[in-house]
Parts: sequence; C-alpha cells; structure tokens
Amino acid sequence: MKKFNLAARLSKFNLNAADIAACENGLKELKTIAEQKDFFDYCNEWKLAPWVSIQLKKQHLANGLDESVIANFEAEHDQIKSQNERRNVTAAIFLKAFKQAGIDVAILKGNYLAHHCYQDIGYKRMNDFDILIKREDWDKIQDIYLELGYIPLGFGWSGEKEKPASFSHVGMSFISKDYSCIIGSQWGLKSPTTKYTVNIDAVWKTAQPFNFLGLEVKRLSTEYNLLHLMLHLGVFKCGIRDCMDLYNLIRTECFDEGLMQQILIESNAIDKAKFALEISNLCTPEFSQSFIDGLAAKKNGFLARRLLKRKRIASLSGDFQISYNDYFQDIEKQVIYFNLYPPFHIKLMIYLRILKMIYFPKLMYALKLNDKAYQPTQFDKFISRVKAPYFVFSLIAQEIGWKFTFLLFIKLLVDLIISVKNYFVRPQSYFDYLKGKGINPKDIQNAVKNIQ
Repeated sequence: MKKFNLAARLSKFNLNAADIAACENGLKELKTIAEQKDFFDYCNEWKLAPWVSIQLKKQHLANGLDESVIANFEAEHDQIKSQNERRNVTAAIFLKAFKQAGIDVAILKGNYLAHHCYQDIGYKRMNDFDILIKREDWDKIQDIYLELGYIPLGFGWSGEKEKPASFSHVGMSFISKDYSCIIGSQWGLKSPTTKYTVNIDAVWKTAQPFNFLGLEVKRLSTEYNLLHLMLHLGVFKCGIRDCMDLYNLIRTECFDEGLMQQILIESNAIDKAKFALEISNLCTPEFSQSFIDGLAAKKNGFLARRLLKRKRIASLSGDFQISYNDYFQDIEKQVIYFNLYPPFHIKLMIYLRILKMIYFPKLMYALKLNDKAYQPTQFDKFISRVKAPYFVFSLIAQEIGWKFTFLLFIKLLVDLIISVKNYFVRPQSYFDYLKGKGINPKDIQNAVKNIQ
C-alpha cells in the first residue's frame, strides 16, 4: 500500500472493519525498520504523526512496528497534546471572562473538532485559538485581553481602540502573557473583500451550545462548520491533514445536503466547495459524488483548473500533496514585517523581497504553483517560471480578493515612499512599544516564528 493511501486510511475517525483490515495489511507491508521509519517520516512531514499515533493505539495496530518507531509517533503526539493543553487552559481563562461580560463566543475549527469529533486534543498541531465573536463586542474583548495582560501582535497598540475594519473579518491577534496561546478573534468566516458572502446572522442563529472545559459556549452548526472548513482550505495548502477535518466532521455529525447546497449558493461558495470536496475525496470518498455534481460549479476558472491538475498529479504519482505549499503565508509574513519597521531602508529591503517573491519565486514554488512538481520537464520548468506571477497574484486574491490585492500593493508602495519622513520624525515602532512594556521583542518573535 502506498504511504499516501495508508496515511489517508488512518486519518479517518471511526474506522470500520474493512478500514482496520486495510491498515493492518498496509502496516504489515512495512517489513523493515527502515520502511517503518520512512512511513513515520512521511506522516511527520505532513503533520499527521500525532493522529496516526492515536489510531495505532486505539485500533491496536502497532503490534508489528518497531518500538523506536512507536516511540517516535508517541513523542509527536505527546508534544502536541502538551502544547494544546496549555493553550486550552489559557483559553478557559478569557472565555470565562467573556461569559461574565455577557459576550457570545463560538469555538472554531480544530479547537472544537478536537473535543467533539476526534476526542483527543493532541490530534494535530494548532497555531492559535480561533473564535467567532460579534463585531460590536470587539471593544469589550480588547479590554479583557489587555486586562489579562495579553500582548497585541502588531498595530493598534498605541492607546487608541482598534475599530473593526470594514475590509476585514478579523481583529488584531493577541498572545497570552505566558506565550502559550495566540488568539484569533473574528466576526466573519471569510474576508468581505473576497467574493464570498456568508450570512453571519444565520451563522449565529443556527449556532448550538458547546461545553468547553466546563464552560458553556457555542459552536457552529454542522453546515456552517463545513462551510468554514471549505473556505479555510487553501488552494495549495491542502493535504490529508487539512482535508481530514472535512470528512471527519461528517463522519461524526450528519449534515443536510439540501440546506448545505442552499448555504453554498447564498455564500457564493459553490466553486470553492466543489474544489474542497473533490480534493477531500482524493483522501477518502466520504462526500457523495451526486451531491458534488449537483453543485453546478463552473467548469472553467482558477479553482476548476487547479482541481483538474491536482487530480492529474494524484493519478500519476498517487499523492496530490506534491503541489502542497504555503506561499501565501510566506508573502503575508513579509507584508507584516514591512508594516512593523518604520525606517525607509528596511521597508525598501522588505518591499524588494516581496516583489522578488511574486515575480521570481524559487523554482520549487513555481513548479508547485503550476502543479508541475512531479517529474517536471525542462519545458515545465520554463512555463512554470513564466506563469509564476499570475499564480502568486491569484493565490493572494483567493484570500483577500482581486480588488484588495491590487490596492494592497499600491498601499505598500505609497507607505514605502512616505516612510522617508521617518528619518526626520521617528514614530514609535511596535518593538519600541514592547520594550516600553518591559517585553523582550525576541520572546514574541520566538513565540510566533513557528506558526505553520
């Protein structure tokens, strides 16, 4: 059994007898310690090792594996579980403060699924603790974060309130004072600058009670949870670990296909849904093809072309993850750095770096963005380099919309030119703010540098 197929089988929650038998046979094929370690390395590379560790123990599948390999799997799970436990302890503190202040909050994505679906908080590594709030509560929430001694990550720290921006669905991130928890507070499921139009009133009306460590909070309905996971799934940042939340959600909760289709139409998310569900079915065919075909998605366009290319890679190599990359986050980090440093010469250096990443990405990324990373020819390499800027701009536009993508780069150039004045009137930087609060900027940098 190919490593991809074995890992995909093990990624499913509530394995049936046929799944268990297939996994047993697949693991038996790993006859040597080297082959077993190779499978561990594969799971670890794709961030599946913690969940596979759980499955090996839960389904009694580890008998034929070498003790050192089992120990590797368990070490990954224990490390992630410890990190998530610390995060949850911190989360319980601010969630309790929210409840006392009468603030509604819904737990999103993995932090909900870990408890309700996977029933193990160490099932995967999570960058932050994402919550859905109401836009009108953002001022009160910031006050609570600051009262608890949490540290804002970025701007909005100069004393004035950061008001909810009309072009954003998220508030400024905060990190707890012990650096164990980065909190992502959002009042929407996707940026309003994209084409997606999620009815947030309906999201709240259909939200259901959820008990988080003894605290009564809320969670999204199955349909809106599924919508959020679809919208959150990256076009290129999508592998087994990213897809498994979609199919394991519906393996543990039933969803109304008619209602789901209606929500997708209202949210203008038909194309993204088809992409997400078809990619998910490459891991395990959990979503009915009749439901997917009934979505009437466009047969042309960026997402449709990427889906066809991803299927082609899967048929040729047996593993569509060959195209996996998180190039959007790489660029996003540079934009954040650009905004953090006031001096013109530093901004110029970062601005040029951003332009280089867009127009001249490394060949590895150019091939992945063009879905040509599997056995590329010289012609594939040439075409991928030529097409790279289009793919990079399309990738950014998928996250923030085409209009805002162009406005963003115009703003970067304007901010760069204006920053010349900072040589004469030096503004307080974010790092100055941290030092003024007695916080070592390196502690913040170390806390966020491993975000994946």
